[in-house]
Amino acid sequence: MKSNFMLPVVAAVVALAAAAVANDDCTSSYTQLPHGQTPYENDGGCFFCAKFKGSSFPISDLGDLSDNCKQMCDNDPDCSAYTIARSASLHAHEYYWGSAANCCLEREEYPPETYIDAQNGGDEPNTCEKESMCWTRYEKDEESLSKCDKKQKKSKLCKPIWKARKFSNKRKKKHMKFIKNGCDYNDEKFESMLDEAYQQCKAEIEDEPQQPELVQQKAQQATFENTGVYQRSAWVAHGVFGAIAFGILAPLSAFSPSFPTLIPAEAHTAIHVSTFVLALVTVVIAGKTKKGLVDINGDTNAKETHQIVGLALLLLVCLQTLGSIHPEDKSALTNKLITGAGLIALGFGVYEVTSGCALFAATYDTVYWGQVYLGYMFWLIVMVVGGKLAMKYRWGKTRTKYTQVHTKAFELT
Repeated sequence: MKSNFMLPVVAAVVALAAAAVANDDCTSSYTQLPHGQTPYENDGGCFFCAKFKGSSFPISDLGDLSDNCKQMCDNDPDCSAYTIARSASLHAHEYYWGSAANCCLEREEYPPETYIDAQNGGDEPNTCEKESMCWTRYEKDEESLSKCDKKQKKSKLCKPIWKARKFSNKRKKKHMKFIKNGCDYNDEKFESMLDEAYQQCKAEIEDEPQQPELVQQKAQQATFENTGVYQRSAWVAHGVFGAIAFGILAPLSAFSPSFPTLIPAEAHTAIHVSTFVLALVTVVIAGKTKKGLVDINGDTNAKETHQIVGLALLLLVCLQTLGSIHPEDKSALTNKLITGAGLIALGFGVYEVTSGCALFAATYDTVYWGQVYLGYMFWLIVMVVGGKLAMKYRWGKTRTKYTQVHTKAFELT
């Protein structure tokens, strides 16, 4: 009864662990383009991101604005890029459009004819270049586009202004013609306000001490400094738990039935449960560390194989743990299947530890400890086989002596 009750519980635990690992992988990274380089179009909707919820004042810090707009893009599975606007341009937008937005999302890839580079405007920029100068675009990286298809939490500071819409080919051609003609709105006041915004945004960009590429490098370096130590420590913990689970406990689980005089049957369940707990902890830690992995010699499948085998290994350990409960209630065939699952789990564990060591060594350019682990496992197997043969030899010798004594006693009688 206990094993029947635990089966759905353990299955649910494995499913939750798998879901946690899969969800954690859904992280997006973006590349910032130089200021003023953006398509003169957006189909993913626009938002106004305020300093605090309900405020009419926009977020003035570009870093904070980018973070909040990024959350809106991550919340949209179809979003491929987002652009943020400096506050200087908002009054012109409110005048002409009736509302102002400082965060817009993009979904589809636009034709090259729709892209504007405000830096090419020179001394006489057209209206397209004037407006684009105040916008900065962030493109989602290709790897993020392929693996992130789930909604993330959106910013509570950004309220919708214009809904997402899909443009027809006719609408695109009309818009490209509008851009080609310099974005003539036929509104002198609006164009005058855009000119003021252009001058202010251009001055702000020129006063900024670093170019976008250097800003991005600095941000990446800061992120590495803040998370690098944590990531490495988590990886070490992941490896230690895995090595204990599949270097000590799993061999005990697999080989203890061969030495009943050394390890009592009552200890088998405790060993199996301990192996399962450590394997589960190892998988949970992996969910927080795997995004820091790198490929091995260009092999992009190395990470995925390690993760899939890890989840399969956890399931095998679950089955073996369930099988250790009330072993006397099971048939000989069932017990053999459970023992077989334990040996397969041990083999999977050896692969996981060695491949994990390879991933760690490639990520942090350090020593590969997989060979040491393989040497230890080889020594352990030799000891087990040798011990088993020694026990058989000793038992055979004792049995032969017992037979001789019993024969002599029979002859005497």
